[in-house]
Amino acid sequence: MYQPPVIIVGMHRSGTTMVTKMLENLGLFAGAEKEINNEALFFWEINNWIFELHTATAEKPYNLRYTNPSCRKTIIESLEYFVKSKKRTQYLGKFASDFKNIKDVGFPYGWKDPKNTFTIEFWKEIFSDPKIIHIYRNPIDSVSSYIERDLELKNKFEWNWKKKLKRDFLVSKNFHENFRITTIEAGYDLWEEYVSKALSLKNNFNYMEVKYEDFLTKPVEHLRSLAMFAGLNPSEEELRNQVENIKRERAYAFLPNKEYYRIYEELKTKPLMQQLGYNNL
Repeated sequence: MYQPPVIIVGMHRSGTTMVTKMLENLGLFAGAEKEINNEALFFWEINNWIFELHTATAEKPYNLRYTNPSCRKTIIESLEYFVKSKKRTQYLGKFASDFKNIKDVGFPYGWKDPKNTFTIEFWKEIFSDPKIIHIYRNPIDSVSSYIERDLELKNKFEWNWKKKLKRDFLVSKNFHENFRITTIEAGYDLWEEYVSKALSLKNNFNYMEVKYEDFLTKPVEHLRSLAMFAGLNPSEEELRNQVENIKRERAYAFLPNKEYYRIYEELKTKPLMQQLGYNNL
């Protein structure tokens, strides 16, 4: 019997990792091999490939809108190939011998990657009626967290033989980190791109959205709803165990910061801020 996957979307640094880990601990299979942000390498690498075909990046996703029929056909044919190729072992791990095609998986499964927000139109051609979970967070906290993480990576930049080799051959891919997100204001535009695109999915998909701040306020209630949506049936004790270390103070963490609050005052009148209830904190 066909089991639709759970595909988690949303802007970077919005709680998608936290929610995915909780659902995984409750029984959702989220991939055997993962990268540092708990994203299944199988889907993460393919999403990166789709972005590269469109000369897009996670910080500049808008080129995905310029796909053409020929490119779309090539991508869909390739995805059909990947889900049943040897590469599927990267995702299925020990289950690869049981399922010759990822579409045949018979238990709750899925994956998390912010880039799903823009590649979902390709994946829906492979996995019919996928379950979409959209996690969103206020843009000040989301973007400031993104900037702080990126700044930490930039400050750690050191020349090594790999980077020197890339320089010598004028290879720029992965040579340095993001350039676009250096201010909250610039990051807001990216946040709006991701969140607007994810919100647009609700009319055409089996879709559930969760506000990060609401999740922190009533974690058991929201986790229960997400688990049921994902096809899981955890006990109340299991739910409570997952949320016992929730840091409720992370909701609107930017408020004590005078500079961040000043920027919030400038952004709060934006239509999307009003639509999501972020205009009156």
